[in-house]
Amino acid sequence: MTATVVASVDANPPSEQFQAVSLWTFVHLKTPRFTSEAALDVVRHLMPTADEDPKHLAKRLRKSLLEHGIALKHVNSLDAAARLLGHADWHAANRAQPKTTLKLTPMADAAEELFEDWRQLAPRLCAWCDAWLRGKGGKVFEVRFGPGYVMVSIPTPKEGGPAGSMDELPLLMVNPVGDAEHWLQEAPAAFETLRRHLEESGQAVLDGVAVLQLCNRYSREVLDRLPSIPQPVRPTDAGNSELVLLREDDELMPGSGYEIARGDELTCWAQLHLAMKDHKSEGISLDDGAWRIGGGRYVWQLSTIHPKDFVPGLVVTMLSETDSEKLLRRYKLVQRVLSQNFKHHEVTKRLQYLSGPSDTYRVDLHKLLLALNDAGLTWDGFCQEVEMQQAMVPELPVGFAMTIIERLKPKDPNLFFALPSRAELARADDDSLLQTLLSRIDIVRYRIVRGVSDEVKQTVREAIDEFGTSIRMQALTAAGQLSDPNDPLPYLVYAGDGEELRLKLESEGLVMYAGVMPHLFPTEGVFEKLPNMWSYAFGHSLFLDVDFAEGGAQ
Repeated sequence: MTATVVASVDANPPSEQFQAVSLWTFVHLKTPRFTSEAALDVVRHLMPTADEDPKHLAKRLRKSLLEHGIALKHVNSLDAAARLLGHADWHAANRAQPKTTLKLTPMADAAEELFEDWRQLAPRLCAWCDAWLRGKGGKVFEVRFGPGYVMVSIPTPKEGGPAGSMDELPLLMVNPVGDAEHWLQEAPAAFETLRRHLEESGQAVLDGVAVLQLCNRYSREVLDRLPSIPQPVRPTDAGNSELVLLREDDELMPGSGYEIARGDELTCWAQLHLAMKDHKSEGISLDDGAWRIGGGRYVWQLSTIHPKDFVPGLVVTMLSETDSEKLLRRYKLVQRVLSQNFKHHEVTKRLQYLSGPSDTYRVDLHKLLLALNDAGLTWDGFCQEVEMQQAMVPELPVGFAMTIIERLKPKDPNLFFALPSRAELARADDDSLLQTLLSRIDIVRYRIVRGVSDEVKQTVREAIDEFGTSIRMQALTAAGQLSDPNDPLPYLVYAGDGEELRLKLESEGLVMYAGVMPHLFPTEGVFEKLPNMWSYAFGHSLFLDVDFAEGGAQ
């Protein structure tokens, strides 16, 4: 168990005698038999400190007074504790207490620490990273964002994994205390302090902070005034945001280029080096916000996902000339820190969206009830059997959904998930959504409109099968199983596969609507079955609804 260290308070505690008089005066009025000698004994036993939480002191005080035969109500013990700390009453003490908003938890055997704000936390982040570098060394720290946390970790070689594969060793975790809606609003400045401390001193690189800074476009006051539709990008979106680097040689035709990389800084810079192997001697200059390398023109975007049921809201923002210039300056600085060694283990960034199972799943109740009936069960009967209460609704908690699937053991559990309607899908008029989802889904499912000829159906089937194979190949390559770590394939080899599929369908007079569905994979024969372990692994499928284009043949 770790203790809690609160940021220091400068006030000196009142003297022992003053505390004893304050305690005796307060308690004696309520319990006349309480003596001044007993009050001094209680104070010496408690030894309150100026930075102690009055609530914590009140609990200790009640216990100590009980040993002297004095039973004090909770509200009175709060007032008494406040007086011990030199305040007029509990309300005054509460107003004087620092408002803790952040908790820092070191992964080492050390106490967690509480802070008023990010400005107060920044020096501690620097101190912890310095301590790691002195003891363990290294050149890279990674910042990862999740629902209600920021984690600073260190990439380390993966034990027993393919050559070049890495694990993330957690170093620090930061969580909000209380309201988490705007908790990251001031975080960019704190991580900029840490970045400068590490990178500008030449000690190490802080990867993953660029998206946080780019998501910080509006103040909290402006965000409160902005409409909810379209949803603005804010610092709490950092966990679902990534940089995108494209080669776009014709500046008069935006969108005419192709994708080089997506992810955090080091991933994009490593992929840039792979993509320009033949231009390593070429310098990089800035040209109206684009990076010029030899004859190539490279532009930067920020891609942000806003999760929804089937189709995520996608916001793509072009980096301004100022942002591109900052990124270029930092790229050159990091080159010196890493001695131009931009080999990086990560190819696909782990976003908060699609990184695990959802809280609820929407099921096809008709199919589920038929399967229960075939198993000799009713809905109420199943609930009684598993001792769970659940209304018969399509939206089921993940635990209940998995329990019923475990009980029925269907050949294909994915048939129980409800298919999205056309209105719940997004038409893919370009490949921006597919590029975002491509490396984060496991399998492709599709349906095709009636009236399509057998020949066209075969063309569609082959195109989607080829697309699905590409997704599996990309996953294996990213895991280091199909590529030489000394000569890896660049990401751009697979980046255009979504657009290739779209163009094949377009050539047949077809369009596709896309969304994401849950997908379960049987683990029998793959993993050793442990007690209380699900029989299925969680994944996601890309669902494509293929239809005639407007005005196409039907």
